[in-house]
Amino acid sequence: MTLALVLTPLLLVGLLIALFVPVLVKLLQKCRAQDLSSEWLDNFSVASYYPMEGLLSNEDFSFLSRQPGFDLSLYRKLRRERLHIFKQYLNRAIADFHRLDTTIKLLVASSQEDCSDIASRLVGLRLRFSIAVLQAEMSYRLCLIGFQFLAVRSLIGRMEEMNVQLNALLAARAAA
Repeated sequence: MTLALVLTPLLLVGLLIALFVPVLVKLLQKCRAQDLSSEWLDNFSVASYYPMEGLLSNEDFSFLSRQPGFDLSLYRKLRRERLHIFKQYLNRAIADFHRLDTTIKLLVASSQEDCSDIASRLVGLRLRFSIAVLQAEMSYRLCLIGFQFLAVRSLIGRMEEMNVQLNALLAARAAA
């Protein structure tokens, strides 16, 4: 019995680490300067991530269940496809956040002004974004086993904060 009490927490921690290692690796990857382009920056919009919040909306599944010929396999297929789309969004959000972060770092490095306040805000923002990604990944994993809620609001909020920081730097540079 004592062995089970010791092994159970260790197995759970090991399982959690195994589940989150791929996300942690993505969070730790850095964006290279050659991955940045003015075209990407011009086309970037945090609004493109808003649909993530409704991917498992009950309204869509309720509508589907009221259709003639509804089959539970259609529900499962739609849910599986929506979860796959969510995972793609999440991966793209991580990459876009890294691009925003790298762009800001380059602007700060080339600035003649003291940007220590911006740099310290970015450290906190990177941490909050990483936590939001881990929460989103956890909710994704829970949805894979049947839960209905995808936690993305915090993730999108952190991306909006990063975008605001970038736009403020760009505006300051244009005014100078």
